[in-house]
Amino acid sequence: MSTELELFLLVVLFYVYDSSAFLYSNEAILTRDSAEHWAASVGWTGFVFAGRVLCMLNPFTPHKPSYRLHWDFNSLVVETADRSWTESAATIKALAPFTLAAGVGLFVLLPLGLFTALGVYADAAGMGLFYIATACALYRVKRLGLLEPPDLKRFVGFAFECLACPPFGVNMVRRISLTRRIPEPLPLAGARLLDAASWDELRSRCVARLDDALRVTAEESTESRSLEAQKQRLRELVSRP
Repeated sequence: MSTELELFLLVVLFYVYDSSAFLYSNEAILTRDSAEHWAASVGWTGFVFAGRVLCMLNPFTPHKPSYRLHWDFNSLVVETADRSWTESAATIKALAPFTLAAGVGLFVLLPLGLFTALGVYADAAGMGLFYIATACALYRVKRLGLLEPPDLKRFVGFAFECLACPPFGVNMVRRISLTRRIPEPLPLAGARLLDAASWDELRSRCVARLDDALRVTAEESTESRSLEAQKQRLRELVSRP
């Protein structure tokens, strides 16, 4: 295997790693596909590691904000949960043109330089485009205060990661959105944001996970009654996008 191929495979490996997450049984990822549409990702249920399932997000859509949400199996009654977190998705989308340009530099121009006669010219253009686009995106991150907490130390560390490891820079939108703490319970957010078909699928997964919890809970116990109540509550939730 050539050095060039090993280098490019390493770049791809880091990018795929940074586009993946391990989710607990009460977690899922909601992704803003467009201004009016959200999608849910729950991971590969056949692959379990340390009690968590692997969820790999679409590697071709790094510009779409994705949020990790969870819920308490024993409580689903907080209708007053803060829903303002979805507004941040529109703000984070301001980074999309820059991260897409960085992706073109890293995954189009760079391999053209590595594997074609364009050589150093394409390599220089690719890395130049990546660093210019990433620097512009980081400027927007700082100006808009997109990081949590929005202090200088956090920004410097984040900027170093994105510049030192280019795949992280391309994945900047997800790196910001996935680290947000979301107060709204997953089922309530799903019913509010997903279309009917997507919500039915997510609700079925949530009910199945409650059933798993019930199998290891003593019958007629307080916990089992609480879980049964949450199953009924889930069935009553309807999509309201």
